[in-house]
Amino acid sequence: MKKLLSTLLALLFAAGIFAQNQNDGQKNGSQNQSIVYFTRDVSSAGLMKVYRALKQKIEGNVGIKVSFGGPDEEVLQPDLLRDLVRTTGGTMFDGNGLSGNRRTSEMNLSYARRHGFMEIGKCVMVSDSDYINLPLTGGNLLKYARTGKEFAGFDTLISVFRVRLHMLPAFDGNIKNISLCLANRSGKCIIHSGGTDESHYHSTPADVLEKSFADAAKAALDYKKNWAFINVLDDIEPNDSCRGAKNLGKIGIIASNDIVALEQCTLDFVIEKTDVDNATKSEWKAAHCTGMVEQLEKLGGGTRNYRLVELK
Repeated sequence: MKKLLSTLLALLFAAGIFAQNQNDGQKNGSQNQSIVYFTRDVSSAGLMKVYRALKQKIEGNVGIKVSFGGPDEEVLQPDLLRDLVRTTGGTMFDGNGLSGNRRTSEMNLSYARRHGFMEIGKCVMVSDSDYINLPLTGGNLLKYARTGKEFAGFDTLISVFRVRLHMLPAFDGNIKNISLCLANRSGKCIIHSGGTDESHYHSTPADVLEKSFADAAKAALDYKKNWAFINVLDDIEPNDSCRGAKNLGKIGIIASNDIVALEQCTLDFVIEKTDVDNATKSEWKAAHCTGMVEQLEKLGGGTRNYRLVELK
């Protein structure tokens, strides 16, 4: 019964988002809108449905940016990527953490194996010692972002992430996936320090973190032009202290060529249309640094104005 109620909630929830954005589209017009494709089918076939709608041109080597996760971590289910990896011939890749169980490539690849990613296809880590800087002009705080040399070898990029709002301090979506999660260890120090330190972790204020995430994401977008973005919105149990947070069930999968539009749509699904008061929504946004979406829009990384298209 609990599972049925969760599924019904997700369906009603998604329908409300879809109707609202249809109304917004009629009211605001289609000018400067980005399309976000949506399916309720959380499966490998469903993921391929929204990905194909993007009509991304596959050129050269394909890199699929994912998170291999750590111990006891809620990660993307590898089976969702099976058809995508087979169709594109893509290599799944990730970046090392600063400490703990994900601080080396060997450790991370052991989790890639344990979580089942290696059963789907090739997995690599971006290098900590052999790195490249991704230049940025006109950023908030950073002059460049940093990742491993492997990133330079990809011509076509697909970023796939399982969204986890009430899990970590920073909004866990695609902006984070191509900024902090794309960075190697020194690149993570650069982001966390607001561009002032390449060697040490810093606990930064929310506004600094939002700007740094946006800067690093814009650097990645500028360095590689051929991107596609996919967010998986499925069964995540909140584990933070945000009041009113609850499991929204399997909402679906969304995809866009515009990362800002995708992230705004995600926030609309997991915050704006939830059954809590405005004060609570504001608390959630502040707690999870969701301002990074607006910051990336200001840098020219995309638009928050979108039209949601449901694929049956």
